[in-house]
Amino acid sequence: MDTYIGIDPGLTGAVAVIDAGGRLVSATRTPIISASGKGKSQYDTPAMVRLLADYPDSRVALELVGAMPHDGVASAFRFGTGWGLWQGILAALGRSTVLVRPKEWQAATLVGLPRGKAVKTSAVSAAQALFPTLPIKVKADWGMADAALMAEWCRRTHAVGGAA
Repeated sequence: MDTYIGIDPGLTGAVAVIDAGGRLVSATRTPIISASGKGKSQYDTPAMVRLLADYPDSRVALELVGAMPHDGVASAFRFGTGWGLWQGILAALGRSTVLVRPKEWQAATLVGLPRGKAVKTSAVSAAQALFPTLPIKVKADWGMADAALMAEWCRRTHAVGGAA
């Protein structure tokens, strides 16, 4: 079965999988190891690998993002580490990967919806309209909306025999 995967690469990001017909297969937050005490949460690399290994016939949209100007040095480094982990895992698994900038997938999936400061709530609304079973319950789940919309963007633009 052909599947399309969207990855929002941050620690508070997510991974969503849809099938060739545009139906949600799964959505989950980025696997992390929660910190205890004053420590910081870390990416759970083995769980990240297991998550993607279940979908060998997939095409992946990995969000191409960078540190934000307001991010601290440690936060930016941790974010970059996660993005690099996702790239390495995808390469090691031999996944067909498309790097997509937020403005590109948002232009295709948030048509007619507010952007700017409202882009996250618009993404949640659009994703829930497309995928009613998307398990968004709290704000911490919002990365699943972005991941699902990236997977849908990938399906629309990079399907076998499709536009790309």
